Amino acid sequence: MTLQLNPVWTLVAALLAIQLGKRINAKIVWLERGNIPPAVTAGLFVSLILAILRGNGWLDVRFHTGPRDVLLLVFFASLGFGAHLRQLASAGKGALVICAGVVLVLVSQNFVGLLVAKAYGEVPALGLFLGSAAFAGGHGTVVAWANTPYTAGLTGALEIGIGSATLGLVLGGLVAGPVSVWLATRDRSAARHATVFEDDVPAAPDREPVFSTDRWLPSLLWIALSIALAPLLGDWAAAHGFKTPAFLAVLVVCVVLTNIADSFRRPLDTDVTDLIGTVALRIFLAIAMLSLDWVSLFEHIPMLLTAAAVQVVTTVIIAVLLVTPYSAAAARGPQRLAVSSGSASARCRLAWL
Repeated sequence: MTLQLNPVWTLVAALLAIQLGKRINAKIVWLERGNIPPAVTAGLFVSLILAILRGNGWLDVRFHTGPRDVLLLVFFASLGFGAHLRQLASAGKGALVICAGVVLVLVSQNFVGLLVAKAYGEVPALGLFLGSAAFAGGHGTVVAWANTPYTAGLTGALEIGIGSATLGLVLGGLVAGPVSVWLATRDRSAARHATVFEDDVPAAPDREPVFSTDRWLPSLLWIALSIALAPLLGDWAAAHGFKTPAFLAVLVVCVVLTNIADSFRRPLDTDVTDLIGTVALRIFLAIAMLSLDWVSLFEHIPMLLTAAAVQVVTTVIIAVLLVTPYSAAAARGPQRLAVSSGSASARCRLAWL
């Protein structure tokens, strides 16, 4: 029996999955402390159940991709509206060091991904989904690139990317606390306690401000306008020999719009666009995780674990040996952070690149 969900029921399923994920994270506290999104928690659980039902020939549930694709564009629009080039230019040497570190991590992640893919006899291009697409870009970037014509011949790219991005989230939650606290304090005892398993009192979550419709409507207008203008940019780029994915075109349009607004001293309301993008990302993640093909994922688990382990080691080495000392020097001397061991895991996180 095949059950094809229409766009509305797909949204309903995604929202229900998020609520289920919130309950699971509340029961398993280290998931919440490790910043594992509820959509990922419930999505993995529900998609595994659906895979069992499908594998036994009982029920095949299929989700509509329309809402997912639209939400992806909304999310990338919110990212573009947050790219203020003037702020980056005035950030100083420390920002340049961080940018150089990001570039180095991106290159190293893709290099590791290509080597692991080749070691397991896979197409080298598949290594990008074991590299920066998953570990730097996350679930959104993985799904975005997996649905472009460039990856049409890469079997299992979506599942490998989703698996890598999920492992990146989990390992980031486990590794980030101890490493970041040790880099900040050089205190081994504090670092040992800065884990997602530490039995401390979690910080109270910040309440989302309530926005009026007078702020929401202009922001929705800018997002809709950017999505409408993106195909024009894509057509222009295609006419000049460049193939631009839809999400990348939206991102570029939004970067241009927000910086034009900044130049006229009429900045866009990025508080609202960020909130809209966060909502879009959470629902998008739920749909993507619910559609996960566990059969393809299980086939590549050894490769995924190998790539994730090497990526963790590589990222920590870059953070310890390059980013931390050079960024401290650029900031004219390191500053020690006052982080108590009891709440370190909740308040101090290494930026998982």
